[in-house]
Amino acid sequence: MREMSVVANKEREKYPEKWIGMPASRFLKYRSWINKGKPGICGTYCSAVLIHDAIYQETRKSLNRDVLLKGLKVVVDNLMPYRGTYFWDVAFGIRRILADMPEWKVRMGLIPEKIVPEVLSKKGAGPIVVGTNILLNSQYKNHWLVVYAYGYNEEGKLYFRAYDNHGRYKAIIPASQTISCVWLEKNS
Repeated sequence: MREMSVVANKEREKYPEKWIGMPASRFLKYRSWINKGKPGICGTYCSAVLIHDAIYQETRKSLNRDVLLKGLKVVVDNLMPYRGTYFWDVAFGIRRILADMPEWKVRMGLIPEKIVPEVLSKKGAGPIVVGTNILLNSQYKNHWLVVYAYGYNEEGKLYFRAYDNHGRYKAIIPASQTISCVWLEKNS
């Protein structure tokens, strides 16, 4: 047991000291948004947090979590006949929910290591739904998280700070373990 904590502490020491993006406190309210389903619906939860945060930042009004999750589950995790949720499923579901809100544009892309720093460095940027992948040695395997900050450690390795729908709102993941992302942009 002690050996594991020493290894964990050594790994933790490699995390960035400075984060660029949004403060973790903004995502504290989502700590209770826990995905307990089997199989999980992480794409739905992350889409819900992305939409909820965008609407809350714009209006200071909180959407009903259960209604949002129920609506998104239909168009994100349950729409296609295949197992799993891909970035196009997340983007499609968010587009469907926001169809009557033309001020938002849903964007998606590959290579979060490039996209996340670009997007989060812009003034007024919101968080980004990011997918991890088992083939990239992710401890999460194939999973969705909501990234709200990024940072480089002393060795220059890029990390993301994120809401994880397993009950953590300050999860830290290596950017090298991510493969795709979806985010919202305000139309001009």
